[in-house]
Amino acid sequence: MKLPLITALLFFLGVQTVVADSFTIIRDGKEYLCKSVQPGNDIGAAECAAKAYNGPFNREQSIKLCKDAYSTAPAECGISAYNGPFNREQAIELCVGATSMGPAECARKAYNGPFNREQSVELCSHDGTVTNADCAIKAYNGPYSREEAVELCKSNPHLMMRSLDLLLNSK
Repeated sequence: MKLPLITALLFFLGVQTVVADSFTIIRDGKEYLCKSVQPGNDIGAAECAAKAYNGPFNREQSIKLCKDAYSTAPAECGISAYNGPFNREQAIELCVGATSMGPAECARKAYNGPFNREQSVELCSHDGTVTNADCAIKAYNGPYSREEAVELCKSNPHLMMRSLDLLLNSK
């Protein structure tokens, strides 16, 4: 009697785990489906490298861009960045570990603003979003240099935006 009950309970818990392994978030006005991935997902890295290699990157660059990737996001990000103002090496630095087009969008916005290519890449690499660019532009329009704005806003830009609002509105 206990074995069927335990089996049913384990099955139910397994179903619950599957349901809890994905969720939707809205970030910068875009909806993203987040799914659990297992480390060592070689298929994602292989698909990513193939996409990068079919794009503007050579084999070595494709491997560098897509090492440990879970999806084709780093390749898509890198191709987008390269089709913009960034060279291949900058696009790779920007998009290694990317999970969306966020780093390319961020860097393009920062570069169209007051920042040079190198500053834009530093600001937005790996997991940047347009929020990082908005934060840095706001900081630079306030009391900070370009370098200080990049340093302030490359991590936790939401917190910095709130701090900048307080600082700039208190004057």
